[in-house]
Order: sequence, then structure tokens, then C-alpha cells
Amino acid sequence: MLPTNPQAPALGRARLRASLYVRLSKSADDANTSLENMIKECRELVAREGFEEVALHVDDGISGGVRDRPEFIAWLNDARHGRADVLVAHHVDRMTREGLNVAAMILDVQEGKDHATGRQIHAPVRLMDTKGIDSNNGVAFRILFLIKAETAREERQRIKERQAGRATRLRLAGRWPGGEVPFGYQIVEAADGKGKTLALLNKEVDALEGCASRILDGHTLSRTVRWMNTHGVRPRRAPEWSRVTLRQALTGDHILGRVTIGGVVQRDAKGRALTPFPAALDLPTVVELRKALDPSPDPRKRTGRKPARLASRLIECSGCGHLLTVARTKTAYRPAGRPEEVRRYEMVAYRCQRKAEGKLCDRPVLVSALPFEAHLEARFKADFGHSPMVERRVIVADDGALTALEDDVAAVLASLAQSATPENFARLQALQAERDTLAAAPREPDVRKVLLGHTLSEEWDLRDTEGRRELLAEAYAALILKPGKRGGRGHFDPARLVAIPNEGEHDPDY
Repeated sequence: MLPTNPQAPALGRARLRASLYVRLSKSADDANTSLENMIKECRELVAREGFEEVALHVDDGISGGVRDRPEFIAWLNDARHGRADVLVAHHVDRMTREGLNVAAMILDVQEGKDHATGRQIHAPVRLMDTKGIDSNNGVAFRILFLIKAETAREERQRIKERQAGRATRLRLAGRWPGGEVPFGYQIVEAADGKGKTLALLNKEVDALEGCASRILDGHTLSRTVRWMNTHGVRPRRAPEWSRVTLRQALTGDHILGRVTIGGVVQRDAKGRALTPFPAALDLPTVVELRKALDPSPDPRKRTGRKPARLASRLIECSGCGHLLTVARTKTAYRPAGRPEEVRRYEMVAYRCQRKAEGKLCDRPVLVSALPFEAHLEARFKADFGHSPMVERRVIVADDGALTALEDDVAAVLASLAQSATPENFARLQALQAERDTLAAAPREPDVRKVLLGHTLSEEWDLRDTEGRRELLAEAYAALILKPGKRGGRGHFDPARLVAIPNEGEHDPDY
């Protein structure tokens, strides 16, 4: 609520108290005088009628289609709670653009009625605007008020349609009409100097390419989300990525530079998708991503469970070859010098569960997790920390034939919409069969390795637990743990671990 008019004239008689309301759909600034003009006209009305201004409510930058505008509600509450005798607005379309729905609520407040029951709950007030609306005019007021409210609603619909049509025309012409910019893009000046357009934002495109490469390399979406939240670029309007937002960013038509209206890709007369903006990912990659990220009927494949510890199911038991799992064990011991006292402590450990599962193991192994993980980190850095970090990039192998077929199918579908002839149906069936055959044909992806400019030791420090597990799995062909001696609490014997490196994987000369 803004301050009341300091220049309100002092009259000798009691005056009706007036609460003023104005609204501006877009934010006002120093160069915008529309807001000031509306306030001025309201105050001129108050002065002519001899009212006393007790409140001024301004909703700046809020649409008239929003019912719970804070200052609008406060303006009505001035009448509900007896703080004002007159409600003054600049115009009916400043009160609402929802037509009869909200107009009825305003009339209930003006008449002092409860909107739910219709019972009288407070004294009636006078409702006025600067364009001739006055509740003292009886039935004529109600008819005129409702007509203006409905007219305001219709005007809002026309504005929305014009804006939608303008946005579509701008997009199809390669211009950006405004709104939320898709991830991977930035707004730049158009080459011809006429308006704005979209250009690729390299750091975000690199992050999307990294995600695509990981998914096509066999990583689950959940693991990729965690990787993106740890190492990638943050999303625009959320603190972190989710499965839904990352899937949309990787598979939406916007990533191909296309224009969609109502979820439908816009096409030219020949049925080819219109692409006025640059593509952040190519069509073959997006097609493969859509297949890979299609919800699986097997619930075990829908998510990649986050690992609890660094080495769970990475270490083999030397007795049976079974992978070790994380367990909590309770151990009893007698402290030195006090043989009569027995103490117990809980230890997080890696252990072979083969015998617990009713199977055979000659010598099940057990090791305390913390000292073992510290040694494993030191061992990895000693073996490979000096090597340069190399990242795998998986690129979909496609000679463009599948893309051409997709465009041909779209063109025939567009023709069918105008002329459903037998020839078009036959052509569509033939193209779909050819496309399905080509899509099902085995294609070896192109796997490239890119130097990232830092060492594996530095990469280890940058990664979370899951990322470090990936480094271990890539660096070692096998990690085998031997049984240890009793009483070795708090430290790890390096001789127990047999680490067999993968040949050439992290060799600087590889």
C-alpha cells in the first residue's frame, strides 16, 4: 500500500473515505508515466467528489487475469473491514479481466455481502472508476459494470491470441519472441539487426553432449543426472537437475532447433521440419537418446541406484571370486591392561557374503571400510594419478540416410493431411518399412577419446563417490582382496590387495 495523498484538502465536514486502486500489466519504470497518470486521474475524481483518500493500492506488473493480486485483495478488504466508504479504480479492466466471474465477487463486496452465502456481513460501499462507473446509478450501473467486465475479458483473449500469433511468426522467421530460453541456447542480436534470435551457448552444449555420450555409452539416466549435478552446468530455473528435466533437455524438439506449437513440430509445404535455430544435438543422436531414455518395462533398469561406498561390488574375494558388499559388523574386544572388560563397537566393512547365502567360500574376507578406502585412493593416485584425464565421447554413426527418410515420411504425412489418396498411403507404408529396417540395422558408434587438460589425480579430487568408482572400474581389470590377520583394527595391510590394471587405458602414450 502506497502513502495517501499528502495534498488532500481539509474540509470542515466529515468526508467519505476513499481507497484507490490501479494496476499495470508490465513493470513500470522511471520512463513509464502510465502508472502516474492513472493515479492522477483517480485523485482528481476523489478531489471532485470531496472524498478523503485513505489508501492507495498499486499492483505493478500483474495481469488482470490473476485473482489473488495482493493489492487488489487489500483494496477489497478496505471495504470488507470498514476502512473505506468508497472504492475508486481507474477503470473496470484495471479491476479484473476475468469478466463475470470476478465482477460478481466485486459486486458482493460493494453490496456488503458474503460471496459464499450472500448474507449481509458489512456496510455497503460506493464503487466508482474514472470512466463513468458509479454504483449510485442503480440498475444502469450493474449492467454497465458487467458489460465492461466482459469486454475486458474479451480484450484479454484477443491480446493473448495476438501475442501467440506474433510469437509463432517470429519463431518461424528465426526470431526469438521472448520467454524462457531453452537450455543450450542464448539470446543474441539477429544477423540482419532486426530483432533477437537464438545462438548456441557453448558451455551448456558441451554439458548436453557429455550427457548424451554417457547415456549412449550405457549409463543410466539417474547416474547421468547425478553426474550433471556434480560436474555439469546447473539448470536455469532449479537448484539441480532431475530425471524429468534432463530427459526433456536431451530429447525435446527444441534441441534440434525446431519450432513447436502446442507440442506439434511445424513443417514446410513438403513436410520437412522447420529449423530456424541452430541444433545443439544432431538428429541421429537425439533419435538414439529417445530410444535409450524410453521408460523400460523392467523396473530394475529404470534407475541407477546411488552406490553407498567407494568400493562396493568392485572388489573380489580371493577365496571365491565373489564381489564384496558393504556390511555393518559388531565386534567385541578386550582393551589392553583390562582383561576383565569386554567392549563392543560397530564397524562398517566390506565382506564376502558367499557363506551367508549358503554357498561355498574357502576363506571369506573382511576389511574395515575407512582404512581400506584410504589405501585404495592412495593406490589409484600412485598408479595413475600422473596420467592425463581422457574422456570417452560416443558419437552416433549415421550417414544421414535415416534423417532423410524421417523427412520423407513427414512430407508424405503432410500430403495425407490434404489428400488421403491410395498412392500416398502406399508411399507412406513403403517409407516406414524402409525407415524401420534402417533404424534396426546394427551400427557401430564412433568412440573418441578427448584429453581434458588435467591429470587423473586432479579428476579424482573433483569427483563424487560414484565418479571415483567409475575411475577405478576403468583403471583396473581386477581388484582382489586377500584375508588379513586378526587384530589389525584401524589400518590396512597393503599386501592384502592385488590390483591388476587395464592395459593401456590410462597410459600417457596410449
